[in-house]
Amino acid sequence: MNTPRLTLSVLATLGLAACSGPQVRSLGNGGGAPAYELRGNSLSAIEAEATRLCSRGYELLRTSQNFARPEPDDHGATQFLQQAGDWLSGLPGNQAQATIVCRA
Repeated sequence: MNTPRLTLSVLATLGLAACSGPQVRSLGNGGGAPAYELRGNSLSAIEAEATRLCSRGYELLRTSQNFARPEPDDHGATQFLQQAGDWLSGLPGNQAQATIVCRA
């Protein structure tokens, strides 16, 4: 068994998953214009994805965002470890969410 190669591939997969853009979920709209729920790390990333999905523009139905702020006296290494722990545990860090309907 080639453990170093397996470990490297697992880390690469996790790294790509962490760098991916907003998550997009298509919503049923009864035959109307396409509707989506978007989740990501920031509203600006979500707005860019919404613009890409809806070439004629979109209507924003709902939006929210939460930010986990590190303590002011924490230095870079401590902040990195806190964020890595949040990511691994699935606890919320920086999160944004929006529900949109594309214009016809």
